[in-house]
Amino acid sequence: MLKRLLGLILLIALLPWGCATTGPGNPGGGLVFISTQEEVRIGAQVARKVEKRYPVLRDDPVAHYVAEVGQRLVRVCDRRDITYHFKVLVGDQVNAFSLPGGWVYVFTGLLEKLDNTAQLAGVLGHEIGHVVARHAVKRLQLALGVGILYSLFVGERGGPLTQDAVKLIINLAMNGYSRANEREADRLGLIYEYRAGYNPQGILQVMEILRGIHHGRVSSWQRFLMDHPPPQERIRLLESYLRRLPPQALKYPFYRREYHLEVLEPLKSLGRLEKKRFLPHRYRRPSPGPGGSP
Repeated sequence: MLKRLLGLILLIALLPWGCATTGPGNPGGGLVFISTQEEVRIGAQVARKVEKRYPVLRDDPVAHYVAEVGQRLVRVCDRRDITYHFKVLVGDQVNAFSLPGGWVYVFTGLLEKLDNTAQLAGVLGHEIGHVVARHAVKRLQLALGVGILYSLFVGERGGPLTQDAVKLIINLAMNGYSRANEREADRLGLIYEYRAGYNPQGILQVMEILRGIHHGRVSSWQRFLMDHPPPQERIRLLESYLRRLPPQALKYPFYRREYHLEVLEPLKSLGRLEKKRFLPHRYRRPSPGPGGSP
């Protein structure tokens, strides 16, 4: 067994061409040993667990609009070798997160705080940025080390290491990535927003909203701010990225009217339905995985 493991490590060292380093799908660089297929498989496992924990809005104009904006961003992003799934979770959390393999979630609590579609595009573009840069799988490799590489290359599928991976990804998704990862996702989100034809100032406005919401608070955000760049720092960086775009980018539309009609007004109805306990037919259970419906 030890000889096989040493042989595997030597093989990996001698065949760097078999691992992703830089380029589409990995703008931040670094070795990625986890295949796209494995990444999607892990993401599907985590998605099922997430959707057991939170209700998912279905057959609803809000969910359709969020998915439409998300797919518009996907068409201009740097990684299109996977299927992206955009879903709305019902909850008061002012949060959004992504999973490896293309799953992107946004809470109704965050949607209610936004004011236009450019802001929504900024949020979704940021999460797409995490998927494009493969931040989750890179952290997964770092945390689990040679053990998971052995599992993936030798073929021990579905074992306890995979369960460890699922737990780690859930923690990353809910608590965030490193400061460097967040900065990179901010940059990519702004670029994708611009490429898709939304006003790239939208993501800046989101940072202002978050700064206003959490100004002076500690509670759960104390841990968040330990790993994430402070909103003011992120705003300064985004402003510097914005200055590198063509001047006409600032004239791109925000789509405020559309956002109010397609998202905010329906969410008001959802609030009334919650009080009447008409929720069950509005939600669905976990998705069947990458082969099932988004």
